[in-house]
Amino acid sequence: MKSIKLYWNEKNLSGGDALALLFGDRKETIKAAKLMTARMKEASTLSMTKREMRFFAKELQAGKLGVKYSYHNFYTKLLRKLLDMGFVEKDVLIWDQKRRKTVAVYQLRLQSIPERAPQSGFVKQAWQIARGWNELVQS
Repeated sequence: MKSIKLYWNEKNLSGGDALALLFGDRKETIKAAKLMTARMKEASTLSMTKREMRFFAKELQAGKLGVKYSYHNFYTKLLRKLLDMGFVEKDVLIWDQKRRKTVAVYQLRLQSIPERAPQSGFVKQAWQIARGWNELVQS
């Protein structure tokens, strides 16, 4: 396992490279995560239904989106990590205008962080990751 210091660069964390810190040097995982966030940002609610997520994972497995990524790895490595760390929420209820009913979705979650960074230590590093994530979602 590589040291976290190799990926710890404030320039890299801004603009969405917080994913490089979360997933290390797994280029396919980072590409799949960027594709997933881009697809979720297409909706005004920053979300995808469970069905849409399943079809997205199958498209990744087939290589239709420019990267070939296993269906199993998508759910166990990529999505599970984002869920566990609080970057994505599961079973958020939103109103679906097309279906005219409330549906449960996966939704990107902006991190609530202060404007100014903490002084130093782990809290500052966590703040930098959260800020990098927010910039990725808001861009």
